[in-house]
Amino acid sequence: MKSMSDQLDFDFSRPLDIQRNINLNVINNCVDQIFEERKVNNLFIKHLRLLILELYFCWSESNSQFLCVSMSKRGYKSKSRYNPNNISSYLIKTIQFLQKNNLIDFFPGFYDSRTKKSRLSRIRASKKLINYFYKIKSWDKNNFNHLKREFILIYEKGKLYEYPDTYETNETGQILRYYNNLISNNLFDIPDQNEEFLIRADKRKIVISSFSSCSYSFDADNPTDAIINGCWWNKLDLNLFLKVRDKLIINDQSTSHFSFLDYFGEYLTKISNTNIILKPKTFSNILNFDQLCYLTMKYFRSNNNKNFIKSVLIEKKKINLESYSNQEIKNALINSILSNSGFIPFINKKINLKWDEFISKCFFLLITKFSSVNIPLYLVRDKVYFPSDKESLISEKIEEILSKLLDLNSVKIDCNKSQDFGFEKKGLFARFRNKNKIITRRYLENKRNIGIG
Repeated sequence: MKSMSDQLDFDFSRPLDIQRNINLNVINNCVDQIFEERKVNNLFIKHLRLLILELYFCWSESNSQFLCVSMSKRGYKSKSRYNPNNISSYLIKTIQFLQKNNLIDFFPGFYDSRTKKSRLSRIRASKKLINYFYKIKSWDKNNFNHLKREFILIYEKGKLYEYPDTYETNETGQILRYYNNLISNNLFDIPDQNEEFLIRADKRKIVISSFSSCSYSFDADNPTDAIINGCWWNKLDLNLFLKVRDKLIINDQSTSHFSFLDYFGEYLTKISNTNIILKPKTFSNILNFDQLCYLTMKYFRSNNNKNFIKSVLIEKKKINLESYSNQEIKNALINSILSNSGFIPFINKKINLKWDEFISKCFFLLITKFSSVNIPLYLVRDKVYFPSDKESLISEKIEEILSKLLDLNSVKIDCNKSQDFGFEKKGLFARFRNKNKIITRRYLENKRNIGIG
């Protein structure tokens, strides 16, 4: 019989978020009950509040998810702009207190000098602590981050850079603060998803979190090559995204989406000075347009055609091609990608197209244009999701952005709608229409938690 630790998924974990609002009242009763009449210093209380809050958030997201924590003093830097709570290695003492009092399940990390592999320690709320969590009533979920949270993540030589404030960083920070406040007040979810997590082709679990924060990351040497990421919907692989693409819904309302991939050919033309025709209606019987564009970028990063084909066949499941034979996939790659004469400027040059940076730039410009109004927008891979009743307004702004960045005289985008789960329909006919639609309890609970319905 396997031990308990053998049956646990330690990969289903996330880092401890030290930029939370530790003054949230939601955990007051829990902390008070843990200590009762015992006297403790303010430093201990501060670190304890962060741990209890994060354990509560982690458990709320999924009761099988772990938090990753460092038990080494080197894992903490209290004086940092990315650490507004000034959390220090004192946290180790707090973790040990919770472990000693049976308030957490603790699984130590390790470092294998032979394989050079390591894993941080994992913790999660114990049954004893969860009993406290059950007593927590509903609360306002839109202020879970510290007021001075850093949404701009600048790296230098792979490490977070303590950058000086400038007009540009302040302006960018204000836009990101507005956007994160916006998404914390809206629901972006999958109504028929029963589990609290999704599973990618690599078996990695992606929790559908109500506590997501959007970040804007770039290297100090390349400030124009920023990436928007950090939220659960930014972690979907192609296989998973193709399965949920038309099920993603904003606030139980009719939801539409636009694909930047519709202008992938124009982007290639812009950066190569070669006329490249690549339209959504020209894909093969095997590859849909998302797959075609993904594989085209993979092709440009490859050393040669043989290695490209080999890597695609290895990743069949990830690319959602497992239902086809290797020969069928090879033929599709040859006909749709390897035979495209327009790709000659990119062949065997291991080129990074910086496509993700381009769409992140487009999306940042889009949320900037709407920073004075409350229209929830979401970037998921190459797609932008928005309320269908705002389609005309959103389309106009996207067309302006693409026209400017791609030097196009005329841009006309096409939008598609997500599935209709019939939330806005009323009466008898709505009930007949929706009887085959599965709206899960998990989703309905998330609706109530965000204050919808």
